[in-house]
Amino acid sequence: MRTSLVVGRLDRVPVSVTLAPALSMLALVTDALSGRGRGAPESWRNLVRSAAGAQDDMVVRSLASPGFSVLPDVVLPGEFTRDLEVPAQVAMLRDLPAEMLLTELEVITGGRPAPHWQGAVDDPKRWLHGYADLLQDAWSAMSPVWQQIRPLFDREVERVAVAAARRSLDVVLDDLHPGCSFHEETFSFPDLEPERFSIGSRGMVLMPMLAGPNALIARLDGPDAVWIGYPLPGLTHGLTAAPAGRHGGDLLAFVMGDVRSVILTSLDGPLTMGTLARRVQYAPNVVTYHCDRLESAGLIARRRQGREIYVHRTRRASILVELFAT
Repeated sequence: MRTSLVVGRLDRVPVSVTLAPALSMLALVTDALSGRGRGAPESWRNLVRSAAGAQDDMVVRSLASPGFSVLPDVVLPGEFTRDLEVPAQVAMLRDLPAEMLLTELEVITGGRPAPHWQGAVDDPKRWLHGYADLLQDAWSAMSPVWQQIRPLFDREVERVAVAAARRSLDVVLDDLHPGCSFHEETFSFPDLEPERFSIGSRGMVLMPMLAGPNALIARLDGPDAVWIGYPLPGLTHGLTAAPAGRHGGDLLAFVMGDVRSVILTSLDGPLTMGTLARRVQYAPNVVTYHCDRLESAGLIARRRQGREIYVHRTRRASILVELFAT
């Protein structure tokens, strides 16, 4: 089951990047407290658990009940097209009228709230304050980590800007998350409650999150723009910002990642999968995984010849490599 967003031509869609640490805290809270594992490091999960203290079980249950994925828009209060601070969003949550939450729950449940939302329906102000408490507690534990990896967030903003300038945002969207894909002008991802949307004339806001590699939170039905929260790339590769002034293969690796960059640049002619693995010096299963993603993006093609599988770069990939070499 997959939710899909028909995007159309990316060069006609305004795409921006904003930082919303409260969204990261939501991902970490549901990971650490609800059992919905998203791959966050255990040390982060323990920090959130220790900081949350006596959390409201009604709130936690509503956020990540098994079999459900739709959340009210109030989980990210404020204007999401610009950077938001957690204290400001916590204050907004405490000031929101209970009727706003009730209206949103009416919409997402069709007037028939599931058991995990019944507590919020009965006492919406308690839910808003309990959720605000969770975000505040998680932020008190995780803000030092956020500050430590802030250079990676700055790098991600630059990476998306470079991809947009080089008209290769499709590569970025195809790799936001292990289950995401961007194919035939449509972005899609696994979802417990699948729907289909069209971006139309709206914009797209990408929100990198301090979260596990399996975290993905999106709102695709907003009136002005859609937003997609996804795991910040590079969390497992150190905390140093990428150097400025990249050129050639370094710039391609910055946008696509080291493995996929070296695969594309190594394919100056057709190679067997085994030869490619030896040339790029990665394990065959790693090369196969990344070739699967490159093929889905239309950047390589594979063909069987006898007992061997040959892989070659497509014309589109050659143009991309040439663009990033200039």
